[in-house]
Amino acid sequence: MGKNLRFVLLGIQALVTLILSAVIVHSIIASVQNGMWVTTRSHLLPSLIHLWVALIAALLLCFFYRANIGAEARVLPLLFLMISLGNVKILPLHHTLTGLFLLNPLNVSVLYHFSLLFGSFLFLSSGLFQQTINPTKLGQYSFVGAASALLLSILVPVSASSASFLWEVSVTNRLFLGVCILINALAVLTFLIAIFEEHFSRQTLARCLSFILMITGTMMVTVSQDTLFNSLGLVFYVAGTTTLILVTRTYHIWT
Repeated sequence: MGKNLRFVLLGIQALVTLILSAVIVHSIIASVQNGMWVTTRSHLLPSLIHLWVALIAALLLCFFYRANIGAEARVLPLLFLMISLGNVKILPLHHTLTGLFLLNPLNVSVLYHFSLLFGSFLFLSSGLFQQTINPTKLGQYSFVGAASALLLSILVPVSASSASFLWEVSVTNRLFLGVCILINALAVLTFLIAIFEEHFSRQTLARCLSFILMITGTMMVTVSQDTLFNSLGLVFYVAGTTTLILVTRTYHIWT
């Protein structure tokens, strides 16, 4: 991935983060005024933290993470953008609190499902491309993955009238959720295989562990509406991104 494209993706992610952060802050103010803060904080705060951790990690890794650490470096800017985009799930709650429609609920659902499925595909690609697939073909596979994810996100049945949809967008189709879980499980498996193939070398162990934690944390934060799962997911995600940044610095990739 060229440097210019990395900066473009980083700029888009920063814009998404700022817009969604403004929406969340507006929702927090409205929930406090309406006396609903105790109920809504478990939905709003995890998304806000998730957004900014993703942006800070993307900023650091965009400048300092090099392809010679792993072929997965090529997908990191796009991956972090998808992670951030997944937080559009809070837009229905913003509408519930303020009465403002920023996007049609079905459009929000498509964006949410697309970011979840394509992000899962990118996590899997991060593991596969350091194992068996020619990294130079990553762009082709990413395009096919994005097109497939978008098509499935448009076609997947959505229960926009469900009570839970008033709080957060969620995956209501079990088949779609099963596919996402399967892809992420395969991604974790590829990183575990990499650890064994490299005979538990410190660099590989730390890098693969960071991705496993990020995969687990992102799924828990993005998919679940449960407070405990969101909290644990944030812990895993922050631990994963921190480990990835530290291993990058440890092996003298920082300039």
